[in-house]
Amino acid sequence: MQKTYRFLSFGLLVLALFLPVTAQETGTFSDGEVSYRLEPLVEANFPVALAFAPDGRLFYTEKTTGNVRLVMPDGTRQTEPVITLPTDALQERGLLGIALDPDYEDNGFIWVYHTAPGDAANYPENRVVRFREANGVGSDPEIMLRIPITNGQLLHNGGNLHFDADGYLYVSIGDYGDTVNANDLETLPGKIHRFAVTENGLQPAEDNPFEDNSIYAYGLRNPFDFTIDSETGAIFATENGLHCDDEVNRIRAGFDYGWREDYSCIGADTVPPGINLYGMPLLSYTPAIAPTGIVVYRHEAVPEWQGELFFCSWNTGILRRVTLNERQSRVEEVRELDLGEAGCKIDIEVAPDGSIYFIDVIEGTSIIYRLTPLNE
Repeated sequence: MQKTYRFLSFGLLVLALFLPVTAQETGTFSDGEVSYRLEPLVEANFPVALAFAPDGRLFYTEKTTGNVRLVMPDGTRQTEPVITLPTDALQERGLLGIALDPDYEDNGFIWVYHTAPGDAANYPENRVVRFREANGVGSDPEIMLRIPITNGQLLHNGGNLHFDADGYLYVSIGDYGDTVNANDLETLPGKIHRFAVTENGLQPAEDNPFEDNSIYAYGLRNPFDFTIDSETGAIFATENGLHCDDEVNRIRAGFDYGWREDYSCIGADTVPPGINLYGMPLLSYTPAIAPTGIVVYRHEAVPEWQGELFFCSWNTGILRRVTLNERQSRVEEVRELDLGEAGCKIDIEVAPDGSIYFIDVIEGTSIIYRLTPLNE
């Protein structure tokens, strides 16, 4: 499997989606003093991103079908998709990211990132689309951002969305397989962007680091996912290198995260020339692990996990818990959670009740798991 988004075995996985489920049954495990129950919740058709409504309902994207699906708090899945968007799902394209609007409870808006099919005259393009959801039914999809794929590449789409506490929308975009994009401040790919949502659509936030520009951070190869700490506002992202230099980064405004083709596999402490604000990774992995979903745990259910980073990896399925220093600028400890025979392969999110949901792929079948902390 090629090292990037690490979904490059998509073809094989799609063919195997309907194999019998071999998910691990419910089991109890521990992480130090914290005990938790792990259970397979639902079999899914290649889910990529998870997002919770305040009432505990779970929305997720299906990469290959263009469906947004809905799972109730009791684990039952709505029969019909919430909405289906025409989607090109070749290799790393597809229906990827999802986020609920900050005013979702009032307006019902859900935002997604997907690859719209092209035609004889035009390449496919990635889009940020907003639609309205009510009672499990989506309607009125509106294109909010077009991200051209001018080189026809199938790889490095990035494709995640998150809002911060001030209502700004952040969008991650990979470099589309072209290193130059990551450092070109006139193009969208290879960066994390920050937008204000206005009556006229998405506009670059006024206090972005580059004037009249949506770019928030750049020099990125393929940031699979990122998360915004609800308490501190700090942003953390997973970054996929080649066969080396996979990273977890603290994302800061205006920083360059160093993706240069000639400077891969040189080690996390080596700064490429010509960079004034270099984002030194919090963690770097060689050989590659393909870091994917990432989240900051903020819930009273587990005081021991407050402010901890949790992230998954496609290559290994290991779920890592990362303790940071008080300033969230340095790693103090990394622990691997016991998941039995299960693995955390794609996205991870914290539910309103403090449980953790993550996506595994077992023999080609995708499973959404629920990890529920057990009170002593």
